[in-house]
Amino acid sequence: MKNNYIVLLTVILAGYWINLSGQTAPRQGEILITEIMVNPEAVSDANGEWFEIWNATNHDVLLNGLTLKDAGSNQHVITSTDQLVMPAKSYWVLAKNGDILTNGGVVVNYIYQNFTLSNTSDQVIITAADETLIDQVSYGSGWPVVSGASMELHPDYQSFSGNDQPEHWFPARIAFGAGDKGSPGKANPLSSGLEEWEQGIRLDIFPNPSQGRFILEATFSKPQSGEIRMINLLGQDFIYKTFSERAVLREVIEPDFLTPGIWFIEVVSGGQTKATRLVIDR
Repeated sequence: MKNNYIVLLTVILAGYWINLSGQTAPRQGEILITEIMVNPEAVSDANGEWFEIWNATNHDVLLNGLTLKDAGSNQHVITSTDQLVMPAKSYWVLAKNGDILTNGGVVVNYIYQNFTLSNTSDQVIITAADETLIDQVSYGSGWPVVSGASMELHPDYQSFSGNDQPEHWFPARIAFGAGDKGSPGKANPLSSGLEEWEQGIRLDIFPNPSQGRFILEATFSKPQSGEIRMINLLGQDFIYKTFSERAVLREVIEPDFLTPGIWFIEVVSGGQTKATRLVIDR
């Protein structure tokens, strides 16, 4: 009787630990492909290809053991010495190159090998360890493959079947990092494919490089609310400040809290992101 009780308690605790830590593999449609950079322009394809996935669930999922592949010979099994636990409702970027200095300015969550993206037609397929299909996107003729811009899935169609149709995808129109267009690691703008994107955000930082304080100026086509974010080469990403209903934003920033080196400063507003590189040299 005592042994049976111990076994039962062990099973209960094991289940509790798995649920608590989010160490469960995703099922079909729980991980979705939401953005694909097929043909970067600021850097080479070998350095700058990537795609983005979204955890559509309200719980964490474990990515270890999933397979990335196409319909041909490309195949990569996600492996890591650590458990790759993807938080609920988060966006992750999987890429060929994790170096933000050479990959176009993308903060990468996982680096893969033996997986490339054709500039004309290809597939991004994600399967579980038992070969169950998690999600798949097959692009080709009629898809918005544009040099220097990712393909972004409109947020209204973030579902297992919704990302199958080319009319639900649009070329990105917001610059990031080294100048290519996309929103890696973030929700795609609600105005995907609409003319509002053309209004844009103008962002200037000076002096740059900065040895002391610097000035950030952002202008919008109409009063906007949003946030200023800062990202460094270690992938640290934090909100510096939020703002409300500003047509012109001017901030004098004392960078004592920023370590010397390269930072990417982003202004996020109205579903749009404008980024520029800042060098702290002191």
